[in-house]
Amino acid sequence: MRILLLNVGTTAPRAVHRQLWLVEEHDIVVSPITLDESFLRYVLGELGVDRDTVQVVAHHGELTDEALVAPDLVRRLRSALDGRGTAELLPAAHTEGVAALARLLDLPPVPGLRFADQRGPVLLNRKSHFRQLAVGAGLPVPDGSVVTDARSLAAAVERHLPRTGTVILKRDDDLGGQGNTALTLGSTDPLPGVHRTLAVTDPRATADALWAELADEHNRVAVVESYHPADHSFYAEYLIADDGGITFLNSGGIRRRPDADPAAGELVWVGLELPADLPPGTASHALTAAARMVALAAAIGYRGHINIDAIRTTDGAVLFNEVNARWGGSLALHTIGARLLGPDYADHHVISGLRDIPPLPLPDALHILRTEGLAFSADTQEGVVVVGTDPQLGAPLECVAIAASRARAREIEAGLRRATAPAVPVGGVRR
Repeated sequence: MRILLLNVGTTAPRAVHRQLWLVEEHDIVVSPITLDESFLRYVLGELGVDRDTVQVVAHHGELTDEALVAPDLVRRLRSALDGRGTAELLPAAHTEGVAALARLLDLPPVPGLRFADQRGPVLLNRKSHFRQLAVGAGLPVPDGSVVTDARSLAAAVERHLPRTGTVILKRDDDLGGQGNTALTLGSTDPLPGVHRTLAVTDPRATADALWAELADEHNRVAVVESYHPADHSFYAEYLIADDGGITFLNSGGIRRRPDADPAAGELVWVGLELPADLPPGTASHALTAAARMVALAAAIGYRGHINIDAIRTTDGAVLFNEVNARWGGSLALHTIGARLLGPDYADHHVISGLRDIPPLPLPDALHILRTEGLAFSADTQEGVVVVGTDPQLGAPLECVAIAASRARAREIEAGLRRATAPAVPVGGVRR
């Protein structure tokens, strides 16, 4: 029996619902929201999991460390366990609260929980710590510095700006590129992995203004790095088992596109595409280097999923820029591939993520997929799967196009976009 703990750091429905692709029979799912039952049944139906074997415990609020040890949640989990043997606790992120919950449920003190109990994963999830550990593990990283005030920020900008004409400023704890600011001597067009791009003429004045804006009581550390143009943005995901054994799970490329709004300051994240489309030599070099970082994480006590982000620069160099010791955005996609196509899906298929499909109610989306012949078929082993949804339509629909080649995945993607495009207004009236 497993307790699937969706402490994903948000209550955004799409972000929570996409994790349901990890569910197996006899799981207890702990969710920060009331799950959409129709979407849960859709996922379980695609996976061949009996709904009656899955229990859901909804907390109704982000699963913070404080929430995880709340007496009511602990009581309901004890009731769900109902003395049916020892459960395996599978959290999205290992935290102190997860370790405390395990104790309250009388679960065995496995190594990863002992490490989490001492806030060990923080060593891996902060950008400043990543630079320190990556350099120690021998990974190639961009020229950069860890800064702690406006003065050191200005000095770092002056030092690293000449390298490529652009630097990136990263707040220590932000996720998904949030808070990343590029300072450049050139064009201020949107850049991959950057929230906004600013022209800089006076580094010291710019540093003073940025530090006052970005620093707060929770963020007093930042990283400044030379920003390198890249022809590939990619990641590698691994799993560190309780015994410290390391398994490579998947790799993928990060797809972005310009926003339809020319005034937008950042690119639109289209999604991840598995496996990564890298030249063999680059892939070999990158996965070998990334494994050194994973081995270091295992050696200091971390257990669980870990993702490492990297780029291949336009001159062919591999540079690593971040590690995340938690479930990655790729895990749901990887799980879909492995469970619908088999564990070696990457040998013969592409899983192409699409996070920017117009929001639709799930019944409408599934109707479109069926009537347009786009729904995934186990017989043909291609088609579209709905990965995540927001029943309130507050976020785009997330899907994957599954195909035997990238070219075929693009054809399926184009068909999906045509089928879900908003109707064109005619005479001021939307059809």
